[in-house]
Formats: sequence, C-alpha cells, structure tokens
Amino acid sequence: MGIKKFYIICNKLHPTETLNNRNIPIKTYAETEIKGYMGSGSDTIIKVADKDTIETRFKFYCNDFDLALGDLIKYEGETYEVVGQPRNTAHRNHHVKTLLRKIDNVKQNKEGV
Repeated sequence: MGIKKFYIICNKLHPTETLNNRNIPIKTYAETEIKGYMGSGSDTIIKVADKDTIETRFKFYCNDFDLALGDLIKYEGETYEVVGQPRNTAHRNHHVKTLLRKIDNVKQNKEGV
C-alpha cells in the first residue's frame, strides 16, 4: 500500500510550443489526470539577478513515469512547476519522486481549445 494511500487526483500540464497564425511561438499545454502526493517543503537559496532569493521547494510523489522538467502540476487549486529531475527512487516502479516550486500567474492555453 505505502505512499499510494495518500495520493489524490491532480492534473499534469505538459508544455509544447506551436506557431500561431503569425508564426510567433506560443506555449500550449496538454492536460492529463494523474495521482500524486505533496510532501514537505524546504527552503532553497537561488540566485535571481545576482541576488540571493529564498524559494520553497516541495517533495512530490506521483504515479506518472512520463513526468518531465518544466511540466506544471495543478494540486489542490495551486500550480507548481517541476524543477527537479523526476526519479524512481524506490526502484520498485510504483512511484516517481521530484521537486516542485509554486508558481503564480501562469497563462495556460490547452491544446485543442
């Protein structure tokens, strides 16, 4: 049973770039339903414009082995970005672990809309 008993339904948005009618690249997202669990967060110091900034990164566990850097996760009404390389840490092929950071004001154009 393990971690699966904590999973909730959430959505993964995988970005792709397409050209609009004026040949300008736009980012669109393909949305799929996955099951996942948000673990604890920890503060990380990153450089933004040559200044130290504190960013909270959250552990995320899910059943989607196609998760990739840059994917967006909609979890309990909030949007997060995958910033850590997803890994099969248990080596039992039942879940993937990665790091997420919370993001705001994301323009989300879904494919087919």
